[in-house]
Amino acid sequence: MFDIPMDLKSLEKSIIAYEQEPIEKGKILFYGHSLFTRWGSPKWGYRRMDEDIRMKDGSLAVVNHGFGTSTSEEQLYFYDRMVRPWEPRALVIATYANDAMYGYGPEQTMANLSKMLHWARTDFPGIKLFVVEPHPMPSGKDSKLPDKWNNGVNKRKNFIEMLNIYEQTHDDTKIIRLWNQPELFETPEDVGDFHKVREDIFVADRVHPNQEGYNIFGKIFREALDELL
Repeated sequence: MFDIPMDLKSLEKSIIAYEQEPIEKGKILFYGHSLFTRWGSPKWGYRRMDEDIRMKDGSLAVVNHGFGTSTSEEQLYFYDRMVRPWEPRALVIATYANDAMYGYGPEQTMANLSKMLHWARTDFPGIKLFVVEPHPMPSGKDSKLPDKWNNGVNKRKNFIEMLNIYEQTHDDTKIIRLWNQPELFETPEDVGDFHKVREDIFVADRVHPNQEGYNIFGKIFREALDELL
């Protein structure tokens, strides 16, 4: 275990709420941080993920198990309760954003993620595995970028490179690319420039998407999962 403490009790309420829902086996399971949590929680008022991502015949395709503020270590800890009972045919994991905030390095996050992916392919032979790149966020161009932000971007790039290497060495794993998506940037020429991420598709915290942002993410995920829908 890493020496960064986890406040598991603060997440237990979310886990219990998911456990009280009917178990839907054989779906595409989304497992990750608040990028998923807000995508359908009544608290935030956005259209639900399971409405945005459906089978081509209109039937339900996904189960959303996002729990806000979760790190890769906490996702690993709750895997037995949040992934295994649902026996998914595909697993979509979003991690790293909170790891970086709480001081985990890219190597620590990748180690936890690798373990989760190993567990999934061992538990469910033939499962399709997807990992979401840490999503672009506006830098706040109205103020001078602090060194901490620049350092964070470099670490994020290191983590994405680790994901690229993992994908190249594991045929069952696909990275869902976000940093090459023109709709997330001010102009097509700005793709990949963290200074030029669109601000109008995020709420005031510049971290979480608004409904227009989720419209774009829905399109990206539908395209990435097309062969399963």
